[in-house]
Amino acid sequence: MNANGRKWRVGVAVLVCGLAFSTRAAPTSEQVRKATQGYVKEGNQLEGIDTISNYLSQQLGKASRISTRELGQLGTAADCVRFMEISRKAKVAPATAQWILASGQRLHQVVDMLDPSDKAGECFRIMGLLKEHDPAGSADYFDLVLAIAVVMDQGGKGRMHGQMGRDLLPVETDPAKVYDYFKALYSSGAAKIDYAKLGASELIFVVVPAPMGELLWARQNVAGSLSGWDEKYSDIDYDHARLNGSRFSWDRGTYTLKAIEEQGGICVDQAYYAVLTARAHGIPAIYFHGSGKSANHAWFAYMKGQGDWLLDVGRYQGDSYTTGYAIHPQTRRQMTDHDVEYTCERSLHSADATQASAYVSIAEVLKGRDPDAALRCARLARELSKKLLRAWEIELGLLVQQRDFDGLTALFADKKDAFREYPDILVESARQIETVLRKNGRNDEADQLMRSAAGAVDDDRDDISRSFENQRINQIIASGDMKKARKELEQMLDDQKDQGNKIFGLIRQYIKLTKDSGQTREAVKFLEGYVEDLVEEYHFPPAYEEGLLELLLSVYQNDGDTKEAEQLKIRIERLRLQQNT
Repeated sequence: MNANGRKWRVGVAVLVCGLAFSTRAAPTSEQVRKATQGYVKEGNQLEGIDTISNYLSQQLGKASRISTRELGQLGTAADCVRFMEISRKAKVAPATAQWILASGQRLHQVVDMLDPSDKAGECFRIMGLLKEHDPAGSADYFDLVLAIAVVMDQGGKGRMHGQMGRDLLPVETDPAKVYDYFKALYSSGAAKIDYAKLGASELIFVVVPAPMGELLWARQNVAGSLSGWDEKYSDIDYDHARLNGSRFSWDRGTYTLKAIEEQGGICVDQAYYAVLTARAHGIPAIYFHGSGKSANHAWFAYMKGQGDWLLDVGRYQGDSYTTGYAIHPQTRRQMTDHDVEYTCERSLHSADATQASAYVSIAEVLKGRDPDAALRCARLARELSKKLLRAWEIELGLLVQQRDFDGLTALFADKKDAFREYPDILVESARQIETVLRKNGRNDEADQLMRSAAGAVDDDRDDISRSFENQRINQIIASGDMKKARKELEQMLDDQKDQGNKIFGLIRQYIKLTKDSGQTREAVKFLEGYVEDLVEEYHFPPAYEEGLLELLLSVYQNDGDTKEAEQLKIRIERLRLQQNT
């Protein structure tokens, strides 16, 4: 760097760190972003992180209150620190960094959107590629750019579900072609939902890698209105012959939308067709699957308006499909339909939530440097927006660091009031706090906490009820009382018998417990009648009944009962013949 450049940088750094606040105004957001550009360009992120973090700590320490304007400036400064923390570990081209940092909004979108599971360097590469690909339009379509970057950073995935057969079309792996398709769709006005109503967090459910030819085919051949897109599920004729023959995987050539439309399919194909045709028309859509009382099933969700998702298209209400599961296209982690319900929370999209997000960004930066200031910011954030989950998570982490056990239990009491309608979030938080309490010998408080969490869950969440019971049984197993654990698990199986297919996993758990603990004779006595009751009550498809009988067969084999095992093998073989005819 030449002398004049260094002089400019030092001047900005002095301004940023607040050493001359008695004679100068606080730095503007633009000044801090420009200083950050310099730090990143020169590879001096550590210096920049230290300088701006000290400034934030100083400002939070001396301010009795923070105005909306000041909060915006401090939030941008925190975003700059977070960007430098990311770019210190992941390569970012100077031109890409300059583009992101030129806009406070773009900067906040990037640091807020990137997840630890993302390959940040590849995300930056894709953003830079799309900026060069469309210099004039990429700023206006930055949400689309960001969504493509975080979805395609780990390469394309060709399977929406596991029953698509062997002959698959290759998915599009060129980010520029994906960008061109969706930009043309949204800019032409042909999309079924306006681009202005979508952010990057919605667009990730549009740009999931797919065969480009399939998207084009759907644009040309599948028509319909946004409000009526739920009809696409039932537009596909149900193939009862495949179900009755337990031919769950596609076996009719290449897996295409046209083939599904012409030949029909089972629930997985209906959901696939509805999801991919929706995405082809610019509609965020999600493929869900779950376990019901009689069978496993697939359905779909789509966004029919800003912040308004229809979550249960094709979901058979009578069979108690309590929770739907999907793979998040950005993180590749499992997500549920309840997670989507939370993202629809209107309070998360308010002006107060925007201010709260700035406090969260500051807390993220200061939690390792100035825990008291970070805790204050996290609490201010949740006062503004009580359902902003990250604020609660930061506060929980800080209380754990401080070993403030009373604070943790008080935090959960507050959270129970705020998140009662989101039991998954509430229970996860309770388990985190419970773990901390038990590690520190506070078992009575942990027990009380979990009773409180269980009491906050409605009866219709049978999946959470099973998880609570499972946790209790695992604690009994850990104590070494295997006989009591077996009896408790038998009671749980009896209590959950009305859930049919959904308890197959519990049966497997029971079989393993009895085998490992030498209680195989007791297992035979219990499961003989139990399995027959399930078969008689639910009239499972042949493949499901076969699976249940194979579990019973393993119990006979564990107990060395060869006579009963041979008779059951004959029954299983008859079921297999039935499926093949």
